[in-house]
Amino acid sequence: MSFLSFLSETVASGIAAAVPSCIGSVSEYLAYPFKVSDNMKALDVATNNLVAAQADVKNRVESAELQGLTQNNQVGEWLGRVEEVKGEVDEIRKRFHGRTWCLGTQLFNCWSNYWISRDAIKGLQEVQKLCDNNKFEEVAAQLPPQVQEFPVGSEVVPKEEVDCQRILRYINNDQYDIIGIWGMGGVGKTHLLQLVHNSCKGSSAFDVVLFVTASREYSVEKIQAELCDKYGFGRGTSVESQAVILSNYLSNRNFLILVDDVWDKIDLQRVGIPIVPGLHNQFKRKIIITTRSESACGMMGVKKTLRVLKLDTKDALRLFHENVGDETINSHPQIPSLALEIVKELDGLPLALTTIGRSMYGKRDPNEWEHAIDLLRKSRLNEIEIMREEEKIYYQLKFSYDSLESTELRNCFLACCLWPEDCRIHKNDLVECWMGLGLLDAFDAPNIYNLGYTLIGKLLSACLLEQDIIIPDRVKMHDIIRDMAVWLAHDFGKERNKWIMRTGAGVDQVLHEKDRWCHAERATLYVEEQTLANQPIPCQANKLLFLVVHYYKYDGTTAGTLVKHLKFFCTLTFLDLSRCKLISVPQGISSLVNLRHLDLSYNKINSVPEELKFCRNLRCLFLGDNCIASFPMGVISELKMLLVLNLFRIDGAKDQEIFPIDPNIIHGEKKWEFLDWLIKEIKCLDNIRSLGITLKHGTHFESILQLPNLPIRFLELDFVNEIDTLLIPGSFIGDSRIQDNLYILHLRVKSARRIVIECQYESTHCHLKCLEFLRLSGMEMLEEIIWQNLVPHDLFLRLYILRIEYCRNLKDVSWTLYLPCLTSFGIHSCDSIIRLFEHFGLASAAEERAVTPTFPSLKQLSLSGLPKLQIICEQSIMFPCLEYIGIRCCPMLKKLPFQSNTAISKLRAIHTETDCWERLEWEDHEIKQSLQPFMKFDDFS
Repeated sequence: MSFLSFLSETVASGIAAAVPSCIGSVSEYLAYPFKVSDNMKALDVATNNLVAAQADVKNRVESAELQGLTQNNQVGEWLGRVEEVKGEVDEIRKRFHGRTWCLGTQLFNCWSNYWISRDAIKGLQEVQKLCDNNKFEEVAAQLPPQVQEFPVGSEVVPKEEVDCQRILRYINNDQYDIIGIWGMGGVGKTHLLQLVHNSCKGSSAFDVVLFVTASREYSVEKIQAELCDKYGFGRGTSVESQAVILSNYLSNRNFLILVDDVWDKIDLQRVGIPIVPGLHNQFKRKIIITTRSESACGMMGVKKTLRVLKLDTKDALRLFHENVGDETINSHPQIPSLALEIVKELDGLPLALTTIGRSMYGKRDPNEWEHAIDLLRKSRLNEIEIMREEEKIYYQLKFSYDSLESTELRNCFLACCLWPEDCRIHKNDLVECWMGLGLLDAFDAPNIYNLGYTLIGKLLSACLLEQDIIIPDRVKMHDIIRDMAVWLAHDFGKERNKWIMRTGAGVDQVLHEKDRWCHAERATLYVEEQTLANQPIPCQANKLLFLVVHYYKYDGTTAGTLVKHLKFFCTLTFLDLSRCKLISVPQGISSLVNLRHLDLSYNKINSVPEELKFCRNLRCLFLGDNCIASFPMGVISELKMLLVLNLFRIDGAKDQEIFPIDPNIIHGEKKWEFLDWLIKEIKCLDNIRSLGITLKHGTHFESILQLPNLPIRFLELDFVNEIDTLLIPGSFIGDSRIQDNLYILHLRVKSARRIVIECQYESTHCHLKCLEFLRLSGMEMLEEIIWQNLVPHDLFLRLYILRIEYCRNLKDVSWTLYLPCLTSFGIHSCDSIIRLFEHFGLASAAEERAVTPTFPSLKQLSLSGLPKLQIICEQSIMFPCLEYIGIRCCPMLKKLPFQSNTAISKLRAIHTETDCWERLEWEDHEIKQSLQPFMKFDDFS
């Protein structure tokens, strides 16, 4: 066969095979104009299915995020693509419905119908593809631990440096898996452990460094809860499931776990810490504990111990001088020798040297020093041979307690020990506790919260309280200081039944000790999952003035079991049953006619009983974070003595799947009709000092604005009615009681496309000077915030924490640039943001930039779930105080906010995924090298 014959046959057979296919394709295309309606109908059905699938995925993501997890990159990209496709489908719909009409009938336009039909088919294919790809086994992953450095100040004496280096050598020795630091209370074990933590936090030897406190009333649940709170691990539903979460994260990592204040054996495996001796599969695992007892080291299987001894005279004198201050020491020739006498009396104990040193700060008269020496020596006269070593310390530390300026301040200090050991105490809660106890009644202060914060400052200055480094608005007590406070409250340990304080398993034990309750005046019971607490508080507790019951875990019981017989406790003046899973107010509440403080917040209470109005001595009433659907008329107006009323997030428990919601509860706008007349009753409260409230309708906000001088401290705007613009008027911002009181503001108006914040006066008169926390959440339609006659940094003078979440249409947050006190900024699930910050468009923007640095106080920046984010900011925007930046699920991000001239001296860590780091673009690779040591990769593998 010739080549030409072969070629002609091949071409002919190809044409014969292709013609039917071509005819089929042509006929399909020719049908486009006539099937446009059918194709659009199919597209609509598929799109509706996709929207339903999107809602399901979002619900799974939001549920996971409530447990501390973070949306996966794959899910974020899918959700982002769904939004894009929905926009494309909307455009096709507009073209379809926008075709020309004549006499009620759409004119047939073959060319237009062809293109619409073709695009509908393409859109249908894309929609079906997305529907097929939405079967995610996991939508979110575990948040990584954030390593934070402990501020140890300049009070590191040479002996501590030597001990720290010794521990670091033990860590590098593969023979020592578990290391024990032991010594008497107050000798500096925790301080030494913090030094070790800071030395290891940036070490390449460990992927994870965790610090947790066990305390005397240790439990597995307590340690797990602290790890979750401090490092962001997801929450399990039980001890076992929580252990799995922790173990899964740690099992393939090198880790160092520091456990402070161990009193008994801790089952680390049950906590979720996988312990494998030495190097196993190339993973390095180390545990370091501190304890007062060498025997506890044996119970924990410690391989190497270090005993921490008291300071010698030279180091003790140096530590004491650092706390007193050189100016005081050198203010009189006699004081240095008198200081040496005090140091000798304190016998080298660092805690006593620090605490009493602070007490002597600013005392320049030698007579004051001689008096202090007399008091310390007098306290030693009370010592006897059989006295425990801890009690000897209490007598020394009592000097600082005695040095407090007033009896009221001393009583405020003693009240701090009502919280459990090592508990982080919210400053606001502490002030409200003092109010409920009547400890602030003697002070004539226009703002009772400012007074309370001032008193907290005095206790911090005296070293009787410590500032918490993890959560800035919280304080805590050193365990020895707390022990001393308990000892003082028990009349130097003689009346041990006066105050009953139990946690965990100790609750069941003390409930059986009926004789103790005959003398009890104050009781705090912190119930955990392992605790049955299935019997009531004994009726013999007829002297009880103060009762706090909290539940750590939800184990099927409620505090209703413990407080069955409220009618027997007529002497109660303070009752706190918050976080107790109550579904109703306990029966017999009307018998508590002496009650001053009632806290029922963070429960599942559906309704408020009318009998509450008989508690006419109430000063503080807390009902926030419940499911309140009915509130009887006339209750609030009868409580004339109220100083504090908190109805903040009265539907806040809707997010807590602890109990099923009562199906009889009214839903929708009618559910909140009781707020209309409740607001009118609030107007009758002449003594009110603080109000927390959630407003569910625009008319409620208007009603609140008409009440003059209302001291709102906690405010949530969560309107159920549809509004396009949320107006924060100048009459609200300019109200002096709002300026002097508003502390927390939540905005959750889902339908609002814009927020307008106006000022009727000059900007210099518009200051929310007490607002510290602002959250914009679930405002899915929000596009912009408009500022009228004011600038944000004048309005938010003391805003420390800002959270912007689920604002899907928001494109810019540049108004935050110059907020003077903003320290923590989190932006989460804002789908439309491409560039976070640009120089805010002020009238005098050039001058503003010249004199005001951007983000002057920002320490933490957290970005997650931003699928379109490409650039954080332009080069001229600086972060002079930035310590931590977290970036998760930002697949389009190209640049970090660091330039060659950017100061990174304070930077501690950058948390992100490996692929995010690898796709970043760099103008100068020296910047990348300088940032490399701060990288913490969180791939959850």
